[in-house]
Amino acid sequence: MLTLGASNPKALYLHIPFCTTRCSYCAFYSEPESSWRGFQETYVSRLEQEIAGVVQETGGFETIFIGGGNPGSLTCEQLSRLLVAAKSNQCSEVTVEMNPETFSESYFPLFEKKLVTRLSMGIQSMDDSVLRQLGRNAKVEDNLRAIALAKKAHGLYGIDLSFDLMAALPGQSIQMALQDIDTVVSLGDPGHISLYCLTVEEGTDLARRVSERELKVWDDDGQMELLERLWNRLGLLGYEHYEVSNFARNGRYCKHNLVYWDLDTYIGLGSSAASFLQSESHSWHYSQKQDLHPFAEGTLFSGYEKEMLDSDQLVEEYLMMALRTNRGIEKNLFKTRFSLDFDSLFSKTITNFDPLWYNDTSHLFVLSKVGWMVLDEIVLRLALQIPQPLDRH
Repeated sequence: MLTLGASNPKALYLHIPFCTTRCSYCAFYSEPESSWRGFQETYVSRLEQEIAGVVQETGGFETIFIGGGNPGSLTCEQLSRLLVAAKSNQCSEVTVEMNPETFSESYFPLFEKKLVTRLSMGIQSMDDSVLRQLGRNAKVEDNLRAIALAKKAHGLYGIDLSFDLMAALPGQSIQMALQDIDTVVSLGDPGHISLYCLTVEEGTDLARRVSERELKVWDDDGQMELLERLWNRLGLLGYEHYEVSNFARNGRYCKHNLVYWDLDTYIGLGSSAASFLQSESHSWHYSQKQDLHPFAEGTLFSGYEKEMLDSDQLVEEYLMMALRTNRGIEKNLFKTRFSLDFDSLFSKTITNFDPLWYNDTSHLFVLSKVGWMVLDEIVLRLALQIPQPLDRH
């Protein structure tokens, strides 16, 4: 059962686990249309009531993000109800994800009424053969139509635009990936781009095809070369590389994701949604364990499981999040937050890092772009230096 206690979350995430079909690489929880058709209304009804209960307790949120799955599986009216319950017009940023094949002008009232201020769209690739390999429902013609519609919405209502692209895809060349960036920027002129390397997640259809050698994925050296080329191209186009996988023009950062990267408080509602909450003396996660049907038919706030976090777990999560950003770690804030001295804890380990990986001053520790390439290794080596409670040894 979810209860907030003394916590006052800054951000709200709503998970819509509906997709037409499942992409081959996707490890997020979603259900195909054959499973959710007829359950949209009961799912939305419970979500709407949970939102209202949380807002009554907290007063509202600074940012809201509706993701999935594909929120475009809901009607404009259903999305409006969720956002009205969340009092979204009081937020500084409200993002909704949309898949290109389901985005239409029927959703424009969300922008006109200022219920949504930011549209995030998963383009992924501008090549039909690559899209087929990914199991995407959208074709290039769907992407082109959706980009044009998104730009129209930006012109009419001033919403921010963000497009997702994927790299290191089977059958994709460096030149194809560069062309994807050029096409999306020239046609959509987005203020924000997310660029992700393909990850082969266990249990996905992609993982099966790779293990059975139906598909060949890029090796680490190839990915590093590709990312360097793509990151440079985005820089030349005026995008600031402000997080490992995210780029913004003119400071159009995703404020909602900054909450995650700052390890600030947020609450997630809906199937598989996660929360991070804090009081003066404790920190904890909630995770929603109910799948679509149990959630839609369940009692309010049931299915949310609580996990308390030790101080060492909290520091490890902070390292993992903060080092993803170009702001890195401010050492005075680290000491205030965790009562630990950053240099005393990590300086010996850092001296053994490749100097090209980082910039270290008396005030800041920030990874370079080269360091971002080996982020997991860096975080692991630092995490080993965190003092752990006796019951964790």
